[in-house]
Amino acid sequence: MSYNKNYGGQFMGLRPTGEDRYTIRITVDTAQNKKNENKMTEESSKKIFKKEEKKPAYKVIFILSDLRGINLPEMQNGEVYFFCTAIFDNDDVKTSMSKSNYNSSFVRGQYVLGAYSLELNEEIVLKIPEGSNFARVYVSHLTVTDDEGTRNIKLEGIGYTDPFKLNECHVYPYARCQLNTAVGAEETKASLRMCVKCVDSSHPAVIKETEEFNVIEKFRSLSGE
Repeated sequence: MSYNKNYGGQFMGLRPTGEDRYTIRITVDTAQNKKNENKMTEESSKKIFKKEEKKPAYKVIFILSDLRGINLPEMQNGEVYFFCTAIFDNDDVKTSMSKSNYNSSFVRGQYVLGAYSLELNEEIVLKIPEGSNFARVYVSHLTVTDDEGTRNIKLEGIGYTDPFKLNECHVYPYARCQLNTAVGAEETKASLRMCVKCVDSSHPAVIKETEEFNVIEKFRSLSGE
């Protein structure tokens, strides 16, 4: 229904006021009051448009799903294992790898259609270090070869995700993240499917204790060497 701006009230008919004289009676009723009732006040507008205050994040959960399209040459006489490492701000990769709970498990890759792929299905849960604003996930691989009875293990980086902001509680839904090529590595086409949750201290996810960690030594111990 259109609104006539020249019409301010409800038409109630004609009332005689004398011989051959009539006046038009218009009741303004409560139009003005209704107008005031419907008028958006500053307080009500604040309630409607007020941005929901977010809580500061206390810990971060990296939910790692899978790695795809890792364009490394197929290993003919050996195996390739992959793992992920959480890195805060601009921390050194080596330093982050030296903390046990910053790393995922080692998973052997499968070479299919010209590239390695693997399922991770793992979470890394960490307390956000004081002053840290963002984090990335760094992907590395271990090449395991046998040379005349000697087992050789080589550790190399592949790439890393774009940064995820950590300041406030927030959920980054599952997405396939194209990796940025690590320094000194061949250009990568790999992608990591993952979800990131920045949560407060009440979240039930458990933070594992941090222990000193050496990637190659840990791999040797797990493989029975």
